[in-house]
Amino acid sequence: MQFLYLGDFKNFIKTDYFKEFERQGVLTITDPPYNQGYHYDSYKDDLKTEEYIELLSHIPKPCIIIHYPEETINILPKALKTNCDEIISWVYNSNTGKQSRLISFWGCKPNFKLLRQPYKNPNDKRIKERIARGLTGCKSYDWFNINQVKNVSKEKTEHPCQIPEKLIHNILTLMSGQEWVYFDPFAGSGTLAKVCEERGQKSINVDMDEKYIDIIKSRIKLWKEVKI
Repeated sequence: MQFLYLGDFKNFIKTDYFKEFERQGVLTITDPPYNQGYHYDSYKDDLKTEEYIELLSHIPKPCIIIHYPEETINILPKALKTNCDEIISWVYNSNTGKQSRLISFWGCKPNFKLLRQPYKNPNDKRIKERIARGLTGCKSYDWFNINQVKNVSKEKTEHPCQIPEKLIHNILTLMSGQEWVYFDPFAGSGTLAKVCEERGQKSINVDMDEKYIDIIKSRIKLWKEVKI
């Protein structure tokens, strides 16, 4: 079951409803607005730096945040008031000014052994022996090469800044050593909800824009809208 809430996440996290999920173990995974003037219907994406830091400071920890490198280094430590535990790079082919983002872990750490990468030299004698023993690959690298969601992608929705499903699959696999209820305070197109449903895991998805909540509903089958 995936839970949907239309409204401001800062209000939602104060509710008894959210606190009950916290007792089960909530892990935030989110791709917040980048404060770079993206066109959103219900969100102002050009806040002053101090306002932006204040917004991000409300993100519950432990959390995993997808962001550009400069903001990860300069803004998130101020907002979250803690040190980063781990960083993974997400790289992709693009004609834009950026070809990478960082996935940063705060108050939690990924287990790279849980996500296997195919062996690069399968004809090596030692690798052949490992494959014969049933090993499917080496532990994950600390970077992912995953294409962005293009306009021609099958998973593309109307959302202007959509995260690939493969990326979320990888993150959830790295964190699968514990049963979490996953939380996205900036749910957008609902990629977290979509992937959690496929994996049989719970997620809470909050967005201020009714159109985006409707997009999430169209992508998943088992959802419950939370009324506070």
